[in-house]
Amino acid sequence: MGDAAVEGEPAGAEDSTAGRSVGGVLLRAFPRVMGAITVGYALLVLVSPEVMTDAIGLPHGAADPDLALLTRAMLLRDLACGLAMVFAPARWPLLTAIAIRVASDLGDAHVMGAGLPTDADRCAALVVAGGFGVLCALSAFGARRPQRSGRQAM
Repeated sequence: MGDAAVEGEPAGAEDSTAGRSVGGVLLRAFPRVMGAITVGYALLVLVSPEVMTDAIGLPHGAADPDLALLTRAMLLRDLACGLAMVFAPARWPLLTAIAIRVASDLGDAHVMGAGLPTDADRCAALVVAGGFGVLCALSAFGARRPQRSGRQAM
């Protein structure tokens, strides 16, 4: 029968199925990866708040215990959101975790975009927090359960 893998299936069909399968796996992994990135950044800032405060134009953040406290409290929220994105079951629990992450990022972008001391810092906060929020929102496309191959649900 030559190179055809399955009778009745055109040659090369397994290649296109494999491509869709890999794409589907990557899409379903996207919210988990965004959650893991959130967890990693949150842990980094919890240990060293100046990583964040320096990046948003507040270079004396580590020296200011009140700012370090506020930064850590904010990143505890992000840690919880990130862990939820990594471990929540697919569909509505994961979509809820993503929605909370997106709302947090957009809120951060709004507050920091309006309140940081310089135009450059405000712009950076808008781009970083808003951009991460948009990426997390896009990851919602991967929040559904994988479809079973071969059978339709009845």
